[in-house]
Amino acid sequence: MGDGTLLDHAQRMPIASRAATMVAGILGGSGTHVVQIIIAIVVAAALIVYFLLRVGARGGRGDVRAAAAAVTQHHRAHEGAVSDATVRLVRAWSGIGIGARSEQWNIAIDGIVVGTIANKETVEVDVAPGHHTLRLGSGRHRSVERSFDVAEDEVVGFSCNGPRFWPQLLAAMVKPDLWITLRRE
Repeated sequence: MGDGTLLDHAQRMPIASRAATMVAGILGGSGTHVVQIIIAIVVAAALIVYFLLRVGARGGRGDVRAAAAAVTQHHRAHEGAVSDATVRLVRAWSGIGIGARSEQWNIAIDGIVVGTIANKETVEVDVAPGHHTLRLGSGRHRSVERSFDVAEDEVVGFSCNGPRFWPQLLAAMVKPDLWITLRRE
């Protein structure tokens, strides 16, 4: 039996090595492409997590709409107040964000939603002069909170975009406030 046939070799090979060789064969490799196998597993796991989170996020959308409606009523009640400063927000094209292109993001200044921004849109929001915080988000997808100071008659500019590269997309699935990149211009 020790004549070195392929069958003898397969019988002596450990189970883990046989599984790795089988997976590599399915992916078009020879069994020594460990990096390709790891990348394929990570991408498959990331896609599964993304779609599971996406399905879970759909269940909570009513709460976001109710909160946005309450803030809109609050904003309408204070429309008579005069503000002397402006925040200009420019949303650039989102590269690979699956579903992110059609998703509108809530604009929250000092924790209060004051509007939304769509893909390739520029929005201006009036604010009172002073210190403020800005955060964008929709469901699980959000940005980090940015603090800024604005003076009377000043326009403060920010740009934002969704994930542009797959490593950023994978990181955002683990840490949701990495989904939206928010930069001061």
